[in-house]
Amino acid sequence: MESPFKSMAMSSDQDTRILACTHDRLSGLPDQVIYHIFSFLGANDTARLGLVSKRFKKLCSSSPYLNFVADFDSGSDHSCLRTRYTDFCSYVDKVLRSREKTGEGLVRLLVHWFCKQRRFDIGGSVVTSWVTVATKCGVEELDMLVHVDSLRGYSLPDCVYKCESLRALKLNLQMGRFSFQILGFDWLKDLWLDSVTIGDKNFGQRISDRCKCLKRLTLENVDGISDLTMTSSSLEDLEISDCRFPNSFFDGKFNISCSSLKVLTISRCQFKALWHVNLDCQSLKNMTVQDSEFGRFFVCKIDCESLETLKVCGSNFLEACQLLVDCPSLIHAMISSCRFANVCFLNIKSSSLGGLTLSECKFSSPEIGSQYSKPKKEIKVGAGPCRRIIMKAENLETLTVSSSDAYSYEFPLSISAPKLKDLRWTGDPVDFSYLNQGMVSLLNARIHIKPTCRHRSEESDRRCKHSKSLIYCAAKFLQCLSEARFLSINTWPIEIFFMQNDSPIVFKKLQNLVLLTNGSFADQIPTIASFLRGLPNLRRLIIRCEQISHELSDPNASLTESTLNPFLFSPRRNTHFSCSSL
Repeated sequence: MESPFKSMAMSSDQDTRILACTHDRLSGLPDQVIYHIFSFLGANDTARLGLVSKRFKKLCSSSPYLNFVADFDSGSDHSCLRTRYTDFCSYVDKVLRSREKTGEGLVRLLVHWFCKQRRFDIGGSVVTSWVTVATKCGVEELDMLVHVDSLRGYSLPDCVYKCESLRALKLNLQMGRFSFQILGFDWLKDLWLDSVTIGDKNFGQRISDRCKCLKRLTLENVDGISDLTMTSSSLEDLEISDCRFPNSFFDGKFNISCSSLKVLTISRCQFKALWHVNLDCQSLKNMTVQDSEFGRFFVCKIDCESLETLKVCGSNFLEACQLLVDCPSLIHAMISSCRFANVCFLNIKSSSLGGLTLSECKFSSPEIGSQYSKPKKEIKVGAGPCRRIIMKAENLETLTVSSSDAYSYEFPLSISAPKLKDLRWTGDPVDFSYLNQGMVSLLNARIHIKPTCRHRSEESDRRCKHSKSLIYCAAKFLQCLSEARFLSINTWPIEIFFMQNDSPIVFKKLQNLVLLTNGSFADQIPTIASFLRGLPNLRRLIIRCEQISHELSDPNASLTESTLNPFLFSPRRNTHFSCSSL
């Protein structure tokens, strides 16, 4: 038997040989591969890596990816800050001057200069000298962060505008003021402005005219844009986030007419003034508006031939709003988690529209909504209250609605969709009294609506139902469903309807019915029986109890058609009935 000590020694020798073979694999890689690895390193990591060996020191100084970060805001010892400042500037100067002498190319230069102390706040001039050297080395990407005094402002050196190799520019001025020169970025493809104040009213048009090859534009945390008009023929991707559009003027305009634009994203922006958004982008495919706020009357006109997806999520509309969509290729539109305080008029014209989703929208209470001014005359569509959602979609086939808000019952919803085939509605009920047109093309409907408010007694619950005037609304809603062939519905709207109605609504085409019950099944049998009187062509009935019912669990109970009502079922109707507990 082999000694355990001998086995341990052999294992140790084997580990040593493996370690020797795997030692410093990085040094054995070709220079181009190591340079590619350098492109993923964080700030100042290449400088630390240069201390490993002479070869790595040479590779770091000749790397086409240079990242430098200077933070002079930490610490209070001025002598220490002076030493750090001198050492940092000397090192960067040495690296870039060496690169300039050898004539080696430069793919990316990242310089972030954090300094708010006046004694060392000279980053603008120092960084400009380094950028000048980088342009001489044919830099392709510039990433600059400089603290700029709001009174001074900052302008890029002319060499940046003339640099034919430059493809991407990211500029962060810590909310400092930035202005373009007369020259333009003829070769720039990616422009990212972050934490910048713009004082130029013609900012958008200047970008369109001077950046003739621009593919992607990102505006993040930009302030002072009073009018954004863009007509770039090369722009493909526009992202606007955390921007504030001021209200120091009467009429704010947001006009995008870019023939090559494919993706538009607006997130966490504030439109404080009267804004008219006009989008005429024939190549636009996806548009998203999320977590933004619109403080005054808002009109958005979208005329994009290729638009396929439209999403408006998590936004707050403090006044009346219009969304006018004329996009023949639009497949799906979604409005979710938005808050409305006045009229929302949504008009969608699309021959390809397959689905519209309205989910989890919040409606301001009457007290909150009353403090805002009435909507403009141009948004008024027919008679009715000023606070409601109006949706028109001539070719809509699938509608999904989900709501969970305490004030939804006071917010009328008007829908005009003559070709609607599938309807899914869950959550709190809304005011259905303005559903003035039946859904004549409806085939399938899945309904589960019930208020989320809770009451201690059945009597208080009954008074609440009357106070909200839901009886008429429930009747109107059931009438709109009368053309369906398949219906899955909970019993709550049916109970509401029969509180003051004796005659049932007739569903002439309904063949399959699924009823979802909650509570005592025996107590709901009269309501179910009354509802079934209006179903002359019913072929299949399924009753599902959401809670365990003792009637179903009782082995001696027999639930048949006769249990509901003897005259509801006859041999000629040939109705299949089943009852189960979920």
